[in-house]
Amino acid sequence: MKFVAVTACITGIAHTYMAQAALEQAAKKLGHEIVVETQGSAGVNPMKPSAIEEADGVIFAVDLQVKGRERFAGKPFVELGVAKVIGGDKGVNVLTEFIAAIEAGTAAKLSGEAPVAVKEEPKAEKPAGEKKKGFFGGLFG
Repeated sequence: MKFVAVTACITGIAHTYMAQAALEQAAKKLGHEIVVETQGSAGVNPMKPSAIEEADGVIFAVDLQVKGRERFAGKPFVELGVAKVIGGDKGVNVLTEFIAAIEAGTAAKLSGEAPVAVKEEPKAEKPAGEKKKGFFGGLFG
């Protein structure tokens, strides 16, 4: 089977990459393919859309919201904290349980709805002749 995953911890440093390594090792040990996207303080390393299309399932090993979650709409998924896949055979156990849920047809699927965009209120325009007030008002206004 083919999987895609997103890993992200609160600080986006060590645990993000530890979870990535754990999932990659688990997939290799079980004979499956996985592409992992890391999201953290070092930025996002986005995966190719073709990897998502070919995936049989999505693993979110995250401690915060996934950026671009709508890309995975319609795919079976599992979401858990990064600590749930790090150490020992935790990654193998998660992947094994997820595969069983996909094969049984009981895995949750991501909805196809894109997130609702927040509408920005227009800023009030200041009349052109009005002088700035405060300490710097005399200098710059």
